[in-house]
Amino acid sequence: MSEFCTPVKPKAKIEDGEKISIPPSPFLHRLGYGTGVSVMQLVRSPKAGQIRSPWALKMLNKRVKPNKVYTDRLQAEAELLQRMSHPNIVGFRAFGKNKILYLGMEACDLSLGDMIEKKVEENCDPFTVKQMLKVAMDIGKALDYLHTKMQILHGDMKSYNVLVNGDFQICKLCDFGVTLPLDENGIFDKENAKNVLYYGTEAWSAPEVINGGVISNKTDVWSLGLTIWEMMALMPPHSQTDDTLDYTIDSEADESMLQDHVFERYGTRPDVPANIAEQEYAGPLALFWCCTETAPAARPTAQHLAAAAEDMYTVFL
Repeated sequence: MSEFCTPVKPKAKIEDGEKISIPPSPFLHRLGYGTGVSVMQLVRSPKAGQIRSPWALKMLNKRVKPNKVYTDRLQAEAELLQRMSHPNIVGFRAFGKNKILYLGMEACDLSLGDMIEKKVEENCDPFTVKQMLKVAMDIGKALDYLHTKMQILHGDMKSYNVLVNGDFQICKLCDFGVTLPLDENGIFDKENAKNVLYYGTEAWSAPEVINGGVISNKTDVWSLGLTIWEMMALMPPHSQTDDTLDYTIDSEADESMLQDHVFERYGTRPDVPANIAEQEYAGPLALFWCCTETAPAARPTAQHLAAAAEDMYTVFL
């Protein structure tokens, strides 16, 4: 089987699946966290002399009291993940809701967000052009599958929701807890999603989210453009400082003013980082610029973005 394929088990009822024993949290390695949930690594014991791959378990955070909102959201994500089958989307493994509520998923090596943090800690250079193109290509394909085959918007595209195996052998999209339905034209289908709002993460949000406008499949494309920018800047979008401003904070009023200035940047295209040579990074920059056009109609579809990235990527093969 190709290294780029995610084995998919035969579909079963969501309550079915392998019975697993989950050790206490202190014995689990935390892979990540989100609103009300933690993602932990479960190292499964060998079975019949065979080594079994680890799982990633998304579970309710112990600080959060179990409630119907989180339970329903996790079950909806499990049901969605079980219906999907794509090499660039994290694979479903199990779902349980008896003593412990959990969603079992394929475990990958690291999130792109964690890799960015590690580069900052070790004072490393930005990611290579090849690595940026690989992310754009793989995640573009994942988004195209979501937008066209599943007719849903991911809704929270960012580096922490991109999983990477090895030295960028393959990248996979994860975290489908805030997806939105799309109609046949790729527009947010409000008729089938009453009382459902776009959540996302503000720093990665498109202009139509921040300023009010039509949410569509192009909203995910904007966020993927900012994810490419993250790989250049090694920081979240809009977190860079402005040398023309005084950031000395002496009071709550100063802090509030700084927060307002940062918020004003949301939904805009960040400047190219000063250490990025435009000629060397021409390919990723071209993708970043087209993804972050203010008008959604001017942005490429995920399919066109993936194809363009793949054409550029073949130079490195």
